[in-house]
Amino acid sequence: MINGIGTDILDIRRFERLYLNWGNRLVSRLFNKNEIPSYYSKKKFIQSLAGKFAAKEAISKAFGTGIGSVIGFKDIKILKNKNGAPTASIDNINDKVIHISISHSDYYAIAFAILEKK
Repeated sequence: MINGIGTDILDIRRFERLYLNWGNRLVSRLFNKNEIPSYYSKKKFIQSLAGKFAAKEAISKAFGTGIGSVIGFKDIKILKNKNGAPTASIDNINDKVIHISISHSDYYAIAFAILEKK
C-alpha cells in the first residue's frame, strides 16, 4: 500500500554555487560518509550530490514532514545497489519501503520517491 509520494527538482548550478561557497562543510552537513561519491570529475561529483540531495527532499515530502522536525538530511541514506540503481533507507524507520528514482541533465536534478508500507 502506498503511504506517500514526493518529488523534488534542483538547479544544479545553484547547488554548485553552494558547494563552491561552503565546500566540505556543506557536504558533511547533508550527507553521510558512504553517500559521498569519489571525485573523478567536478561535474559528475556535483551532479551526483545534487541528485542525492533532491532524493532526500523528495523522501521528506513523501513522509509529509519536510526536512527538519522529524527527518534530518543525514537520517536519510541514498546509496547504490549492486546494479548501480539508487536505494534509500532511514535510520529507525523499518516499517516502510522507499522507492526512489533520480535523474539529471547538465542543469537540473530531479528525484521521485514512493513510500510503501511493508
